[in-house]
Amino acid sequence: MRRIAWTLAPLSLAFSLACTKPPDPLAEQRALCRALEQSHQLRSGLSVDECARKLKETADLNDPARKAADLVDRIVQLAIQGRGSERAEMHDAQESLQRIGRPAVAPALSRLRASPDSNARLALARVLVGICGEDCAERKLDCIVPALLEGTGDDRPPEARREAERGLMHCTGEQFGDDPAAWRKWWSDRSAQASR
Repeated sequence: MRRIAWTLAPLSLAFSLACTKPPDPLAEQRALCRALEQSHQLRSGLSVDECARKLKETADLNDPARKAADLVDRIVQLAIQGRGSERAEMHDAQESLQRIGRPAVAPALSRLRASPDSNARLALARVLVGICGEDCAERKLDCIVPALLEGTGDDRPPEARREAERGLMHCTGEQFGDDPAAWRKWWSDRSAQASR
């Protein structure tokens, strides 16, 4: 009998865990809509669930971090497609992301590091340089340096490389010139030291 109990115990635990509901992502909005319904202020014909969904959509649209993540995705998509006809759309997306400011840094840096597409990385780097350019004066390098490093690759046009290298020298005070490997090693070493 004990053997059966020991055999069934993990099974019942797994079953009970599998049956627990995940938290309701609309719980807060549903509560507000129910309160509106009880006070007869909910628009006629609008269900509590529909009200909750609409409130959540509106909140998401007004969330700068959510907007930033969506724009980062759009920039990456446009860069990967690489059609000249979409230059204006790319420019608009980059400007919109830059206007968001600091909430755009985390998703843009994350995709900059993760994207295998060099055009996508460069498109994001341009935005980050615009957002983080003033960080140099305060010696905050965690945003601006990765963005500038993206411009130093061998596959970049010479004028883009020179501009990125000038930015790196100005911002960091280091003098590695036209040596992308030296810049990357310096940044890697500096990042490793900072994480200790």
